[in-house]
Amino acid sequence: MAEPENSRFGAIALFLNAGMLVMISAYQVTFLNPVAPVMVRLFNQTHVSRYGVPMPSSVSTSIMAIVNSFLFVGAMFGGLATKFLLGWFSPKRVMQMGHVVSLLSILVMALITGLTGSYEVLIIGRFLTGIGAGVSYNLSSLIVAELSAPAKSAFWQSVVGAFNLLGLLLGAVMGHPRLLGTATLWPVGVSVIGISAVVYLITSIWLPESPFYLIRMKRQDEAVEVLQLIRTGTKNNILEEIARMKSEMKNVEQVGIKEMLTNKGYRKQFFAVLVVYGNLVLVGINHILIYSDQIFLQAGIAPDNVTFATIGVFALSFIASVFGSKIVDRFGGYKVNIACNGILIFAMVLFTISQATAHLAPSAMPYVAIVAVAIYMCAWSGGSNLAVFALVGKLTVEPTRATVYGYGSMLLWTLAWFSSFIPPYLQIGLGAYMLMIWVFFAVVFLIYHLLLIPDTKENSSEEIQAYFSGADQSDSVEMSKINTEEPGTPYALT
Repeated sequence: MAEPENSRFGAIALFLNAGMLVMISAYQVTFLNPVAPVMVRLFNQTHVSRYGVPMPSSVSTSIMAIVNSFLFVGAMFGGLATKFLLGWFSPKRVMQMGHVVSLLSILVMALITGLTGSYEVLIIGRFLTGIGAGVSYNLSSLIVAELSAPAKSAFWQSVVGAFNLLGLLLGAVMGHPRLLGTATLWPVGVSVIGISAVVYLITSIWLPESPFYLIRMKRQDEAVEVLQLIRTGTKNNILEEIARMKSEMKNVEQVGIKEMLTNKGYRKQFFAVLVVYGNLVLVGINHILIYSDQIFLQAGIAPDNVTFATIGVFALSFIASVFGSKIVDRFGGYKVNIACNGILIFAMVLFTISQATAHLAPSAMPYVAIVAVAIYMCAWSGGSNLAVFALVGKLTVEPTRATVYGYGSMLLWTLAWFSSFIPPYLQIGLGAYMLMIWVFFAVVFLIYHLLLIPDTKENSSEEIQAYFSGADQSDSVEMSKINTEEPGTPYALT
């Protein structure tokens, strides 16, 4: 019998849930990249008006680092709040709350900071933006996992990552000094992405609840009605899918953090997801996303061209994400993540070589640096960023998703804060070798994937959970077996 497919209405619902809030959050991450000189001048003007003296450069560097990184502080709270909110509200209601918070953050940054020049208020606004980001990065993936037909889940999870890249590109473009990245128009630039939140909040009136949520609430008739809307097929197909959902849930209550850490199978699943999330950010992506203009400037690119270089690299990365969705759908998140980690390591080493040897070819090495960053961004955007959503969706099961996504996103945003705060100091202290710390982490994550995470494409959900729940298997031969076995082929997990 053919696998169930998403209906046209189901695809629209997946599109809106996968993309809108993720895109808003990503946009706000990169918008301040080209606008950084404008922000520094604003900070200085505010400091002069308050204290009568210019702001020291070391202070403005610190404040800019706090402004950039405080988005991720807010995301820590957003990720944790999502876990608890899902205990009280449906995923759809929590997503609506995330959009409302994103609109509030825009109001704070664009209106209050725009009028007063207060960098303290800007930091608060970035914190609120981060709350929306924390909601989006785990909730979008969770909703997609629960709304999509199983056969198309990996594709739609990768769409979450594609919208993330679209937001990053739009932020860099709109923040260009020739568009909205000026001293007078930057509040407009911060605000324009709010249109996405308004679109979602209006259309969400007609969007369905998660059928998993409805089944948990003992509202099976409504779950059947939702599946009839978002799936193709007959009533019998729908009832069979309901049975599969119940089988996955197995009448088990949502697993809390205590059980996640004490149950062997859940613990392995939990740590695997933490590693996947850590792999997403501790390879230095925030260093590139938030400080690419400064990186290119330090590499020797002319000041008038650095933002164009950023836009060009981000445009290539978005194109890579479009093709990457198909690649992830074909090969699975596991293989893609491993391959892209290798490419990221190569790109960062190439960048380091270009900077360490810049004195040997000062006219050529800046362009080698651009190529290295472009390779890095294409690998991350077209692979790592898409694979993580597909991996997490496949590594978890319904009773564990809320807890795993909640605490996993807390780790994600904690590491994101760390990796967005220290780059200015890495650039000052390490110079040409500033990316080598991220090379180290990329190597560690690559080894962990190869040894301790099963292939989510070649194995079913039951087989993956059987591996996590099995007896200790430190023998690398056994891991090789689970990662190469044909789908559906039985194997012993002792």
